[in-house]
Amino acid sequence: MGALTNALPAREVEILLRVGSEYGLRGETLKLLLAIRKVENGGPGMEMGVASDYPRHRSHRHAGDLDKSLRLQAQWAAGTIVRHYKGDLETFAKRYCPPKWNHWCRLVRCWMKKS
Repeated sequence: MGALTNALPAREVEILLRVGSEYGLRGETLKLLLAIRKVENGGPGMEMGVASDYPRHRSHRHAGDLDKSLRLQAQWAAGTIVRHYKGDLETFAKRYCPPKWNHWCRLVRCWMKKS
């Protein structure tokens, strides 16, 4: 996954790959998980952009602990991928990032191709 994994801190890649494995993500779906992290680039408690419109969402716990926080955000993202990604990135983007799905989709697709 070359360029994509090199674009993220090694510790984050390790956490994302572990979560991806736990959720059965491989190939394209694993690239999607990593690309979401790169594109969302959220700070503590928002690393994967999960529930960005809901400040008190349960996925924002552990904001003071990078590893726990990223793991929790990655688990929410991985679960969403497992349940809703059927190979159509545009349809998935409308669910994952509804207000700016078109731009988000282009960025994610670009990072997925770099891997």
